[in-house]
Amino acid sequence: MDKLEFKAFFYAIGDYNRFSILGYLAERDLNVSEIVGMTGIEQSNVSHHLHCLLNCGFVNVRRAGKERIYAINPEVRQAVNSIISHIASYKKQIISCNVANKRYISKVIK
Repeated sequence: MDKLEFKAFFYAIGDYNRFSILGYLAERDLNVSEIVGMTGIEQSNVSHHLHCLLNCGFVNVRRAGKERIYAINPEVRQAVNSIISHIASYKKQIISCNVANKRYISKVIK
């Protein structure tokens, strides 16, 4: 693994909207309209995020009539569920992390 691969991987899953889409897809396969309804993200943005996730190999797509149905890759499902579980278990420590707080969290909270 080189630096570019590392940065591209975390760019793809580091966006809250993309990660939340992965979280919903970890529960079940969805079409774009369903993802829009669950996330509240505009359809064009959902499509943009799905394009990124598809190109990075995090999701697959299949046709069902006129619809495109998105499914998370099984390996990614396991990783996403583990990350969600870790965040839930260590929320207090993550929020109070001095390094993260200095660089990011303080900007978000303001």
